[in-house]
Amino acid sequence: MTSSSKLRVGIIGAGSFANTHMNQFGRLDNVEVTAFMRRNPEKLAEMQKQWDVPLGYTDYQEMLANPNIDAVDIITPTDSHRQIAIDAAKAGKHVLCDKPLAMTAADCREMLDAAESAGVIHSTNFNQRGNTAVGRMKRYIDDGFIGGLIHANIWWGMTNQHGTRPEILSWRFKKETGGGTVYELIHVFDMARFLGGEVARVTSVLHTADKHRPFNDLPEGMDVHVPDSSAFLLEFANGGYAVAHTSFVTRMVDADGGTHARIEVSGTSGVIHTEGRHGLKGYSGEARGGLAELEPGPAYPQPYERFVNACLAGDQSLVETSFVDGLKAAEIVDAAYEAWETKSWVDIPR
Repeated sequence: MTSSSKLRVGIIGAGSFANTHMNQFGRLDNVEVTAFMRRNPEKLAEMQKQWDVPLGYTDYQEMLANPNIDAVDIITPTDSHRQIAIDAAKAGKHVLCDKPLAMTAADCREMLDAAESAGVIHSTNFNQRGNTAVGRMKRYIDDGFIGGLIHANIWWGMTNQHGTRPEILSWRFKKETGGGTVYELIHVFDMARFLGGEVARVTSVLHTADKHRPFNDLPEGMDVHVPDSSAFLLEFANGGYAVAHTSFVTRMVDADGGTHARIEVSGTSGVIHTEGRHGLKGYSGEARGGLAELEPGPAYPQPYERFVNACLAGDQSLVETSFVDGLKAAEIVDAAYEAWETKSWVDIPR
């Protein structure tokens, strides 16, 4: 429980991604973002003014020392998540951390252990369950629309070529900070677990098309040693399988200018396809027939809302994507790298 009727949140890493988080928090009436942390004081001041946030810090440790902040939202580069989250838990702050939770499953385990030892609420920000149609699709699966899942196809790509998007920064394409399409698009592994259950084993193909390229922060360019496209075959523990494909080099965009996840699930009695960002088409039954538009239903709850409610209630069970889910996705990532190196199937820890 918190001492206030509103959860008081500090955002660590108040860069461009913080705008999305602020928009999400702004939809809730039981949370107040009271502090930003950003290392650049000028840009910090700009963000505070833009969002009317009273407190600003250039050192996250100073934010953690403030007793009037109940929780933190970590939106920094992935390689910094582990230490910040552990420090926040030790300071008694509830923690919402952006995905990927950390760069390895071992780091995720340390974060989970720290949060559980401190008794704080913890959540991994797998927001694509609500930002895409996958959450709405899961409702149909749970209602038996497709019967037992046989296979799923999950595709998600981004147009990140320099000529198309010269504003792209280099951190996404460094092994130590971004990890390319395997870690940065880790959402596909959360989607797979969400739709089909725990993954038993994985094999993968990792590919780097642009082996040297310029970036906004490195106009002279750098060699790229992480995959900019990837493909995975996942076998579920309870039967069925999924094919997942991620890309930074696709040149196709959807009608609204974005690139949204495309997902298909087929089962013993039906099939569902995504249609654009939130639409669904499907068919269920014995007779042969074409796909029909499905009522997608209300928006799927986002991790921000679940996290705030859990913190105010002091109830971890209200969080759907905890650090456990961040750890589970990271275990698949680690196994996918091993699978590519060994050219084999790799079992996922159970």
